[in-house]
Amino acid sequence: MNCPVCEQAMIRTRYEGVEIDVCDLCGGEFLDYAELGHVVRVREERFSPELKRYVLSRPPCFGVPEEQCERQIRCPKCSCEMVVLNYGGDSGIYIDRCTKCLGFWLDADELDMIQAFQEEWEAKAPAMLQAVAADLEVARRKAAMSTNNSFVGSRFAFVNALINRLLDAA
Repeated sequence: MNCPVCEQAMIRTRYEGVEIDVCDLCGGEFLDYAELGHVVRVREERFSPELKRYVLSRPPCFGVPEEQCERQIRCPKCSCEMVVLNYGGDSGIYIDRCTKCLGFWLDADELDMIQAFQEEWEAKAPAMLQAVAADLEVARRKAAMSTNNSFVGSRFAFVNALINRLLDAA
């Protein structure tokens, strides 16, 4: 397999329990869908506090900026065109994904950034959920009160209205 960026022959290497393809020249890495999923779940690699601070210091960024889409690369595995996506939807880590084989091309250091982002997010998620739990409960109660305990068992509004009329008449 050749690197889609510098066309150098890539080497297979073992990383966190899976075999990935790496370009020694530019540092890019190709991972299959399952390989990337495995790598972000496993926590063998440790990251510096500086990398964690850098990844988390960036504000959430939604979507993919136009300049990120200017580079057109082909999948090193199946030669199909790859599309750019924002990892996690708001991380600001832009990776390339094959539309056919679903493999990922990661430029140098992007795999480390993804792992640091994922690990920090997972560590902070329970506290973030706890912080909004009371607001969510208030919203749930308001929504329940505003429905007046109406029946909503059908996807057809007229069926729900008919059943609610029958319930009101009873």
